Amino acid sequence: MTRATHLIRRFFGSLRPRPVGEADVMWVRSVLTTPELRVWETLGPADRAESVVVAHRAARALGPDADPVWIAAALLHDAGKSEADLGTLGRAGATVVGIVMSKGRARHLPNRIGTYLAHDDIGAELLREAGARSEVSAWAGAHHRAEQWPATGLPAPVAAALAEADGI
Repeated sequence: MTRATHLIRRFFGSLRPRPVGEADVMWVRSVLTTPELRVWETLGPADRAESVVVAHRAARALGPDADPVWIAAALLHDAGKSEADLGTLGRAGATVVGIVMSKGRARHLPNRIGTYLAHDDIGAELLREAGARSEVSAWAGAHHRAEQWPATGLPAPVAAALAEADGI
């Protein structure tokens, strides 16, 4: 899936997010630690739904013997997005600003657009402060920057599977 395809599908999926079903909520609870679950529960409905979709893709790619910490990393990789307090159209606009300005520069804007574009660093810090496992917070901080994946401590094939599950 191309990045553009991923963004388009995510946009339309966010317009009418399906609630996370009870079976998936139970699965999430079985994977996350209590502090991680508290963070996941603060996500908006669209972000919770998307996190479950990404985590299921990651679980399929990694196989039945996958370490639950990798699935937790998939579930919480976008935890920082909630801090921007942007709806679907605002997020789409922020993405366009990031493309036009370059995400590296735009993430430093002192507004909600900058916060949204810096969701990776913000999410990593949020997860660290909450007491999440180090691999989970490290992946949240690095998931959009492949050059940082080796520093996460995740094996390279795991990082690649998590990125592919997220459409990166």
